[in-house]
Amino acid sequence: MNDKLLIATRIKKTIEYINKSLNNYPHRYIELKQHIISDMFTLLEYCYTANVNIDSNKYKSLCIVKIKMIDYYLKLSYKNELISIKKYESICKHLIEITKMIYSWREV
Repeated sequence: MNDKLLIATRIKKTIEYINKSLNNYPHRYIELKQHIISDMFTLLEYCYTANVNIDSNKYKSLCIVKIKMIDYYLKLSYKNELISIKKYESICKHLIEITKMIYSWREV
């Protein structure tokens, strides 16, 4: 499926990248991994909802909240040495780019 919504395309690419990066989580931290993946899919859902919904600013704000939560989960992953600093920074670069896109989208 080809999206015309650039933010959705970027989120999908980030989901794929995060899925590859989080393959080696230990079983005791599986909930943390599940929260990250779940929030990424919820972020994509909110993005699509904001694109077609009348109350789009609410969903755009919820997108920002989800990104902040994902960033926190990734920070916990780094602190628990589940991902390297390089992976953490790389994923955060994707999230920062998505955040900038959403903030500029909110202005429109």
